[in-house]
Parts: sequence; C-alpha cells; structure tokens
Amino acid sequence: MDMAFFMLGHSFFAAYTIMPVFISTLTDSPILIGIIPALEGAGWFLPQLFFANYLADKNRRLPIVLKLGIFDRIPIILLAVGALFIPSLDKAFAVSLFLFIYGARTILSGLVALPWQELIATVIPVSHRGRYWGSALILGSLMGMAGTALSGYLLNNVDYPLNYAIMFTFGFVFIAISYLFLRMNIEPEIERASSLKDKDQNLWRKIRNILKSDRNFLHFLINRGFVFLSFMVMGFITVYGIQQFNLSLSYSALFTFLMLFAEMFGYGIWGLMGDKMGYKRVLEFSSLFMILGLVILLFVKSIWVFYIVFGFISLAHAGEYVADQNIAMEFSTEVDRPTYIGMSKTLTGPFFLVAPIIGGALVKLWGYQSMFLVALVFSVFAFGTVKFFVREPRRQSDLNISSSVH
Repeated sequence: MDMAFFMLGHSFFAAYTIMPVFISTLTDSPILIGIIPALEGAGWFLPQLFFANYLADKNRRLPIVLKLGIFDRIPIILLAVGALFIPSLDKAFAVSLFLFIYGARTILSGLVALPWQELIATVIPVSHRGRYWGSALILGSLMGMAGTALSGYLLNNVDYPLNYAIMFTFGFVFIAISYLFLRMNIEPEIERASSLKDKDQNLWRKIRNILKSDRNFLHFLINRGFVFLSFMVMGFITVYGIQQFNLSLSYSALFTFLMLFAEMFGYGIWGLMGDKMGYKRVLEFSSLFMILGLVILLFVKSIWVFYIVFGFISLAHAGEYVADQNIAMEFSTEVDRPTYIGMSKTLTGPFFLVAPIIGGALVKLWGYQSMFLVALVFSVFAFGTVKFFVREPRRQSDLNISSSVH
C-alpha cells in the first residue's frame, strides 16, 4: 500500500510525462526540458553509495527510512504553491525555481533510497521479491491510471496554471498517505556488526577492490551505463508526440495512462520471470523491447503506431526497473549488500544525469530522429553486455557456495 499510494501520488507529477510538458509551458529549450528526467534519475541514484558505510552496521533500517521519508515528500507541496504564482513570475526565474524544487526532491529521494531498499531486502525473502514488486507495482499502476484520468480532466477543464497546482496538491496528499502505510512495516532487528576492516577501509578503496575482484558485477555496471544512456528518450517522447501530432497538453495525462498500463502488464510478467529465472533474463528481454520500440519510433507516422511504440518502451522501462531493484541484492552477501546496492546506483547515476542532457542537445542540433538513433545504438550495446558478459548472480552464488564446501 505504501508503494501503491506513492505511485498514485507520483502520477500527478510524473517525471517522464507530466513534468516535461509542464516545463515546456515555461521554456522551449529541449535541454531544460530534458533536465527533469535527468534530475529524477541522478537524484535517486547518486547519493546512495555514500550512505552504505553508515548503514552497514545498523540493526534496523525503518527508523532511518521514516525520518528521511518526511523530507522526501515536502517539496511536492512546494511545487503546488509555486505553480499558483506562475503568472507573476518571470519565466526564466520560474524554470529555475521549479528545477531547484524538483532537484531537491530527487536528492532527498536518493538519500532515503538505500535504507528503503535494504528494508525491502530485510522484510521480503529473495524467493518472493519479484512477486512483491510485481503485485505492489501493478496495484500502484492501477491506482495511477485513475490518477491520470483526474489529471486529464484538470488539464482540460481548469485554467493554467491552477490545473497544475491542483494536480501537485493531489500528488502530495497521496504520497503523504503512503507514508502512513510505510510506518506500518514490521522489521526484525538483525545484528549487523561490521568488521573493523570494513569500518577502517576507505570507501573508494573498497569500491576498487570489489570492481577488481568481481568482474561479473563490473560487467553488470557497464550494462547499466548503456541502459541509462538509452533512456535519454524517456523525457522527450511525450513532448515529441504532442508536437509531432499537434496534440493538446491534456494528452500528457493520456501518455501517463498508457505508460502505467504497459508498465503494469510488465511488472506482472517481469516479477514472475525474475523469481523463476533470475533478473538477468529480465534485463535481456527488456533490452529487446527497447530496441524494437526505438526501431519503430524512427519510422512512425501514425498516432496509433506511436501509442504502441510508447507501450513497448514503457514495457522495457518496467523490466529494467524491476530488475534493477532486485538483481544488485543478489551479487553479494548480507554484510556487503549495502555497498553493492549503493555502487549499482551511485556509479551509474552519472549516466542517468547526462543522458537526457545529451538527448536535448541532439534534438536542438539535429532533431528528434538523431536522438532516437543514438538511443538505439546504446540499447544494442546494453543487450550485448548483459547477454554475453553478465552471468546470472544466483548461479554464481551457487558456485561460490559449492566451492566453499569443497
């Protein structure tokens, strides 16, 4: 229910659909529009590793999650208040203000991300994590689709910018409700005494040692880099569709609905596949769907074909999300898990940050088609690395256990 209400709230300020279109009402710069998904990804990813050593020997994660979770939600109500003042603000200042508020929200989300993932890893066994993510995300998507219906009504029937102020307020209310369910988690207290070696070891030296000794994890990180670079399209595809087919702003709510519907379908499939076959297989299929969507996107002329393409790319995004939340937990032992999760996020975060900015620059210089083509190349590299260079970490763990027994 925490996840479901958070997704419902997030549908009112969705980073890949609602927010880029909102920013496009203030500026026509593709780079500034692309900063929204860049902030969403980088803010979530970059801070996590720096929390790993602090978290390693904490017996409970929930108290930390609850404290940081409050600050994670406050900026959304600030977006709502700011939207009310748009008519009296200089547009350049308004863009800077909203990017600052949204950036602060994503950084605060990044701070709570690692302890929250560790909480999930503690209370949900590995055999059920895929089903947990699948069921929670499916319910969240269903609720989010209801939210997009309300967003579409507000965008069509309420004057700008009051419509966005109301939408952001709804978003804040629902993520506040999610916090109430977050508090209901029952977390066992587990003794996690880090060794003196871990405590004394320099963080970056520890990272270098892991990258040298665990080549499989290194190849996984390289795959993440290519995937996140291919995601440069995510922040532009809605704006492209609205401009290409001369659609009204309310279609951003429809695209959010389509994204949630495709992701809901994907969460069920990818969660079950991950539990049964491992998340490497999920990453492979997600890359294939991304490649297929981008190839069709290069030639799309019909709005109905565009909807299908948007569905393929959203399905790929769902698979990458489910796998990314789970597979990093399986590369390491309980003691090293916070460091591995943090590395999987922070070391790949810069790719998430620069990808939409690169995409925006490509759009500005040579148009959308050039950006779609570059994203396609990165998707092909992403598939190649996960297919041929990453081994299923569960199988690797089994081999390590067998080796230690012998």
